[in-house]
Amino acid sequence: MKKSYFPSRNILLLGFISLFSDISSQMVYPLLPLFLKSLGTTVLFIGLIEGIAEATAALFKTVAGRLSDLWQKRKIFVLVGYGLSNLIKPTLFWAVNWYQVLSIRFIDRLGKAARNPPRDALIAGSVDKTQRGKAFGWHLAMDRAGALLGPLLALLILYYAPENLRLVFLLSIIPGVIAIALVFWVKEKISAKPTQKEALKTKQLYKNRPFMIFWVACIIFTLGNSSNAFLILKAQEVKFSALQMVLLWTLYNAVCTLAAPLLGNLSDRLGRRPLIAISYGYYAILYTMFAFAQASWMIWALFAAYGIYYGLSKGIFKAYIADLVPNHLRATAYGLFNTGVGLTLLPASLLMGGAWSAIGSQWAFLISAGLSLAGCMVFLIGDVVKRLGNYLQ
Repeated sequence: MKKSYFPSRNILLLGFISLFSDISSQMVYPLLPLFLKSLGTTVLFIGLIEGIAEATAALFKTVAGRLSDLWQKRKIFVLVGYGLSNLIKPTLFWAVNWYQVLSIRFIDRLGKAARNPPRDALIAGSVDKTQRGKAFGWHLAMDRAGALLGPLLALLILYYAPENLRLVFLLSIIPGVIAIALVFWVKEKISAKPTQKEALKTKQLYKNRPFMIFWVACIIFTLGNSSNAFLILKAQEVKFSALQMVLLWTLYNAVCTLAAPLLGNLSDRLGRRPLIAISYGYYAILYTMFAFAQASWMIWALFAAYGIYYGLSKGIFKAYIADLVPNHLRATAYGLFNTGVGLTLLPASLLMGGAWSAIGSQWAFLISAGLSLAGCMVFLIGDVVKRLGNYLQ
């Protein structure tokens, strides 16, 4: 496959699809708690709605990935997934009670679950293995750019139509439809279908020791990687205003947008494993510094540094999975990985919140830092065991 400085046509398209889809999502998502409160929904039910939506997405990703591998089809899952998500969100315009919002969020997350594992497998198969880091880095950068632009567009609409949340929901269909339309230009590479015997052997994946070690390491690490809402709470503890917190989040997304393609490209040159180990250690250092941060300048610096961490992890993790798993099991691997990590986020946030309430924010951040180091140790020990096994053979 011919190398080029820029990602392939497919990668460019999938990046812009993610950009417009995320603009649509992030126009809506930050306003949902406020909208639900205006409908008379309690905080408990708001948490229930988000919990059900995210759990649904996490569980269905394995199913979508497995079906994509069995049929060796990627594009149809991407199209249906983006279609479901981007066409259902604008119907919030007509929602009048919490269970209608729950239904809409359920379908939205179902769409995300249907598209993500096949899309990641499509990205991995659209470039040479020496450019996977760059490809996933580009995609992550566009994803974060959408997360940056979406809330700003929502603010612009609300500036001219104050308090009209329903108008924002309705207008979110514009970037959503653009995202759906772009999917039709994506070219699916036709690969040889695995034999029926190969296709049915999911246990091949469970016997893939490097992948399973990485999966377990990431689950342990995720126990210390709680909701980003706790970073906002830390800023609030240091007396940041609401406007400053919005600017902090903007800074984080902007840094990630810039860092992701550069770090992804670096992983193509230096290898994924060293950067993954560095990302675990870097996260532990960041959370240790968050534990002791008391000055506003430290919070600004740490949010910018956190943007670098995100660019150092998510895209490179996906490229590494593609390195470990053959094409006919790749979507299954992404689905399994995302399900494990996604389901771990809930206990991670409960652990962080419980520790924060019981012993204070400082210890909560330090516990999270310790768990991230535990994940790093599993990852590194697994590599040593693998090398030792190869040597003894």
